[in-house]
Order: sequence, then C-alpha cells, then structure tokens
Amino acid sequence: MRDPKRSFPSYISAATLLDMANTPPEFKDFFGVQTTTTNPAVTRIRCPLLAFYGTSGDVGGAKELELLKSCIKRQTNGPGRVDTVMIRGGDHMYTGEEAQVAETIANWADTLLQPAAREGNSPAKP
Repeated sequence: MRDPKRSFPSYISAATLLDMANTPPEFKDFFGVQTTTTNPAVTRIRCPLLAFYGTSGDVGGAKELELLKSCIKRQTNGPGRVDTVMIRGGDHMYTGEEAQVAETIANWADTLLQPAAREGNSPAKP
C-alpha cells in the first residue's frame, strides 16, 4: 500500500498497517509528546539515547528534537542522557549522507566510553 502522507513514493505492507493499528497507546506516543496521562514507552529505556533528523528531511528538525528532549526530561523514568544531532543535507532516508550518519553514530558511541560517561556525567551535547 502506498503511504499518501509522504512527498515521495513510499510503501508499507498490509502487515505493517495492521501492526500500526494494533500498537498499544504507550508506543503510539513513544516519547510522550501528545499526552501526559500515560507512561510513554520511552520510560522503559535505561541507556543513553541518540536521536537525529536530516536538515532536508520531511519528518522533523531541530524544533522537534528539542521537543523530544523536553518530553523525555519531564518523565520520572527513562534515559538519563539524550543527545540530538541534525545531519547536514540529509533527507528522509539520509541519501548521500550515509557516511555522515555513520560518523555521527560512531562519534556518539565513543562518548559512551569516555570516563565522564562511565561516571554518570554527560559530556557536552554534539
């Protein structure tokens, strides 16, 4: 089935559509953006989290990443560290920016091994 919300041809299977329809509420609003009455699924994450969008994407941007971070911070549980990055020139699929995405993830993963991260202190945000 074609996804009519996309600006480019994008297809999902009937099984995916059925999965989306049967998703529990805490997973539909994973970060707790739309509601504060339920425990969003992000509260189950206990490890550091990296989130990113492309600057040329059609899904979100810096504003949405800040919203994501603020929603996570207001939860009583969840990741103790949330880092966000904008991928320069990246579209929805990061076409042509795969090396930049890989480097971003690798550099972020390296920060998890730094002494400050091991002691529970978050290094400067990328």
